[in-house]
Amino acid sequence: MNVNWKEFYQKSLESIAFTDGSMGVLLQKFGLGGNECPEEWNLTHPDVITGIHRSYIEAGSELIITNTFGGNRIKLSEYGLEKKIKEINATAVKLAKEAAGGRAIVAGDVGPTGKLIKPLGVLTFDEAVEVYKEQIAVLANAGADCIFFETHIDILELKAGIIACREVCDLPIIASVTFEKDGRMVTGTTPEAAFTTMEALGVDIIGTNCGTGASDMLEVIKKVEGLFSVPIVAQANAGKPRIEKGQTVFDELPEIYVESALKMIEHGVCAIGGCCGTTPEHIKLLTEKTKQLKPYLSRRIKGVDFLKLSSRFLMHRVGFDKPFTVIGERLNPTARKRLSQDILDNKFTYFREEAQNQEIAGAHLLDLNMGIAGQDEAKLMEKGIEILSTVTNIPVSIDTANSKSAIAGLRIYPGKPLLNSVSAELDRLSLLKEVKKYGAAFIALPIDEKGIPETYEERIKLMKKILDEASNLGIDKKNILADPLVLTVSSSQNGIKETLKTIRRYKEELGLYTTMGLSNVSYGLPARGYVNRAFLAMAIEEGLTSAIVNPLDEDLMGIIKASDVLLGKDINSEFYVNYYAKKEAERSEKGTIVDNRTIQKTLIETKSSEGIEDRLYQAVLRGNKEIIASLVKEALNQNLEPTHILNSYLIPAITEVGNLYEKRIYFLPQLILSAEAMKAAFSVLEPMLKKDSARSYGKIVFATVKGDVHDIGKNIVILLLKNYGFEVIDLGKDVPSEKILQTAVKEKANVVALSALMTTTMPRMKEFIELMKKNNFSFPVMVGGAAVTREYAEEIGAYYSVDAIGAVREAKKILGV
Repeated sequence: MNVNWKEFYQKSLESIAFTDGSMGVLLQKFGLGGNECPEEWNLTHPDVITGIHRSYIEAGSELIITNTFGGNRIKLSEYGLEKKIKEINATAVKLAKEAAGGRAIVAGDVGPTGKLIKPLGVLTFDEAVEVYKEQIAVLANAGADCIFFETHIDILELKAGIIACREVCDLPIIASVTFEKDGRMVTGTTPEAAFTTMEALGVDIIGTNCGTGASDMLEVIKKVEGLFSVPIVAQANAGKPRIEKGQTVFDELPEIYVESALKMIEHGVCAIGGCCGTTPEHIKLLTEKTKQLKPYLSRRIKGVDFLKLSSRFLMHRVGFDKPFTVIGERLNPTARKRLSQDILDNKFTYFREEAQNQEIAGAHLLDLNMGIAGQDEAKLMEKGIEILSTVTNIPVSIDTANSKSAIAGLRIYPGKPLLNSVSAELDRLSLLKEVKKYGAAFIALPIDEKGIPETYEERIKLMKKILDEASNLGIDKKNILADPLVLTVSSSQNGIKETLKTIRRYKEELGLYTTMGLSNVSYGLPARGYVNRAFLAMAIEEGLTSAIVNPLDEDLMGIIKASDVLLGKDINSEFYVNYYAKKEAERSEKGTIVDNRTIQKTLIETKSSEGIEDRLYQAVLRGNKEIIASLVKEALNQNLEPTHILNSYLIPAITEVGNLYEKRIYFLPQLILSAEAMKAAFSVLEPMLKKDSARSYGKIVFATVKGDVHDIGKNIVILLLKNYGFEVIDLGKDVPSEKILQTAVKEKANVVALSALMTTTMPRMKEFIELMKKNNFSFPVMVGGAAVTREYAEEIGAYYSVDAIGAVREAKKILGV
């Protein structure tokens, strides 16, 4: 019987479908060396690759994944194989299809590029798209049945890959991301947010792989259970890796792994297999045990009755039975000179403050308008999104009448945004294709070339036109917020009645969620706040589910919170009680940090101080690299000593960033941006610090070990170490032990730091320590990397750091500073 994609997908919808397990661990058993490119084995050891595929099919896999995880141009170039990209990827598909023989479908495997995308790295979104298009085109042309994105840690890079796939082929897509022990991606994305973004981009099967073991993955699956209408795939590691007799072994035997895997199926997983450390034995036992789970072999995925939006970090829900959604209105430079000038000066200090203050005040989304006369709005929109995606947790509404600006924002947003707006005008309706392509929701305005309809009947008619156009493109009406059109009451009192009627008809006749720009109603009147609040209460009663408002208006926010209680949307008044309990705590404590919200509020209020010292501190704390150099120069002009600036303001700020990171209030994006701000400040101070003979804490020689070509983590650690006052000599990646030792001796290093991502290269760390001892040297050695554990570090006699902040702390401990 020949298995095809349609059958595999249908099985994942109605019962359980099976994928395969690890490729890398089995390649190691066949002799893959630590300095070899696994993908090159498609050319040099085709029989081994085919044999591994067959072993999984015989174990019960209905989908096998090609040996092309690192088959993109960037990864292959690290082995000097970039010119063989077509041969390597095409051969991989050929081998998999030969092994499958129609018994399983073949998924073209696409892994990360190994580079971070702006603003976290130097790779642009469009560059990433081109890299992925090159690989995916080869996989598709070679006959892959679908494309499988695996082990992605940055949701924006994954989005680039998905967009690339859509631009070169029409193959089905499976996409899978990796979560850390704390249940977030390394860049801070929650499971709910990541899955929302993948679903919005039209991925056929969404899920997670790799990570820290099946039991931890089970907790991730529980968080997303019942939230999505597409099948979910799970492929966990077989526990944690360790080195025994030079070989990588994993903790979880098939029986232990399958126990957690079966629980994942109970909680909604539809397609299941394994990742690092899993073998055909794991898959065979999994398929056998699953057949005994009759309740789960026949089921259907339920629909979800609410709108989901996501940022890089969090998901937000909008629905008739959900609490009212507040969309912050204060990131609009129109008639706001201070905000406009802040943007034009490329400072974005006030911009950041306004964004964070709205989130603290309770906004669930931020409406972003970057329209300034005479400026390139698309470029400003990209800049605004880059900043908001790192300094706030909540999703963005892209507010623009400029189609170019809308597309620019939709393309690079690391989540599922809201587009404000699409009307029934032909040029605006054309944006629906972009909404679909880039995985967004949108605000629908019942306006056409004739202007604003006066009656609710006319508005309903135009809204149906927009709905039809959206439906034709496959956009579900749950992804629409319908605007009833709010006119100024001072010029049209009857128009307000039509607006209220329209809200109710949207809900009852069309089943649409709604939103509106609240402040329009009071334009031209005195004491506008009273009018806004009264009208909002009336609109909520008619069924309004969200509004663009000023969240800094405490009375308005109080009406919203109270309405949720009175309409039964705030179960047991939980949000209302917590909201006002926190406010009371903030008042009584007078700024004492009592929770995450108060921490952020304290930071922002401190930032508003006029003193140069506070502004320096806050620029580092909030990653404002655009202004940090000018602030340092201002401090120097006020006769502050370079060492005083560094030790009294910059170092304490980056230390606080580290504290917030460890508390999981900050994540990798904030950590990187603060480090970049610190780097920019230090570049101004460095010449003067050298004149002052300022001493570093110590000298560290840093390298990724021989055979390992990964350096994202190493580069982040080095950035932090330098910011904390260490001198770091970066030897790069794939560095022989002999060179590391020679450099350490020559430079009189205080510490040697070694990084390894792969279990196959971890033994090089032990080899370095043995080489060092053999030559009668005793440098303290600090190790880290995705595959490295504390147990392994202790076994080889090294210090261990789990991440960049841990490396700083460990280095200080080693050197007694």
